Amino acid sequence: MVARRHEAPAAAGGPDGPGAARAAARPFPVPPDSLAVTSWRTPAGVRLDLRYAPDEAELLDTPPASVWEELINSSARGGADAVGHYAVDDPFGGERGAEGVARHFDCPLSSRQVTFAAGVTSLLHDLEGLAAGGLIAAPEWVHADLEAWAVARGGRFELFPETAERGELIARLEDLGPSLLHLDRPSFTGRAVALDELREVVAAAARVGAVVLIDESPAPYLGPRGSAVRLVNGADNLVVLRGFTKAYSMGGLRVGFAVASEGVAARVRELVAPLQVSELSLLAALRLLDAGDFFGRLLARIRVMKPAASRLLAAAGLEVIPGHPDLPWVAVSDVDGQAAGLLEARGICALRPAPPPIFPAPRAGVMRLTVPLSDGRMALLRQLLTGDGGGVRET
Repeated sequence: MVARRHEAPAAAGGPDGPGAARAAARPFPVPPDSLAVTSWRTPAGVRLDLRYAPDEAELLDTPPASVWEELINSSARGGADAVGHYAVDDPFGGERGAEGVARHFDCPLSSRQVTFAAGVTSLLHDLEGLAAGGLIAAPEWVHADLEAWAVARGGRFELFPETAERGELIARLEDLGPSLLHLDRPSFTGRAVALDELREVVAAAARVGAVVLIDESPAPYLGPRGSAVRLVNGADNLVVLRGFTKAYSMGGLRVGFAVASEGVAARVRELVAPLQVSELSLLAALRLLDAGDFFGRLLARIRVMKPAASRLLAAAGLEVIPGHPDLPWVAVSDVDGQAAGLLEARGICALRPAPPPIFPAPRAGVMRLTVPLSDGRMALLRQLLTGDGGGVRET
């Protein structure tokens, strides 16, 4: 498969310099091989995997596992009656779920505005169609599943620097005139655009006829009132995606949902396949939302452990990009590859941005490390960075 020609800025510090153009003009992997999930294998020799946080769920005030256990124990015949319900009368879950979603984010929502699906990955697959064949604009380190599907379907996209501030982003919108603006919030490096600034960006996108799709998979740490969901009723062109993997550690539920402005809600329903979510998963998701903001203890731990991890990494000679203080990860600059070499030599596995479908693939020049939240994982990080880790591995 050959992608149609498109141009995108090279990653900052790349061989052609900031702003240099790259064009896709030859075959490269198409989905599913080009999706982020296909690269999620633990390399050999890893002693500490910092791509994710296995120790965060135990720090939640209401453990998600207990929500699931309570659901099963309170369901007739262990949930058999629930899975026997074939929800053809509410195939997108909006009739049953909108009230709970609205209550969680403290903003009014109609059933038309809420669409449940099998995780955010599924929604990114379907909602690429919001571009309707037009140009997609996205930051350079965006979670690029949507762009991969776009290219596979003959679409095109343009990347801009992740560090673009409000004014630069609005200028890009006016210059490019995209059909779809795709953002991650928070971003790969932990930037979380303030809602007031985001409101201006959404308005600027509307002026050029663009839909704004915001992937808020990593946003539960910011709290419900910090979500862009609270902006959908003030616009006609905004779609916000949420899931239960980050912070909740319930990715296996395979539940995500889209909250859309009324002006684009019908289009979302046209693109998303119905009946994607099992009854038990939907019920569990709604119970998790009804439990409210139960991240207080987790956030308190992040605020203690994140500065400690940042100091360890900096002492090892790494350039740390801390990002938002409530997010359990930091980014590390890797423009010349030395940071990657140091971490690999010590058996520490970091997360790289999934490469966008551009040939040749730009060098990201950045990695992300999840902050160890348990004393044991933090001690192991300290040992590995100081060279005292020996043969110790994560358990």
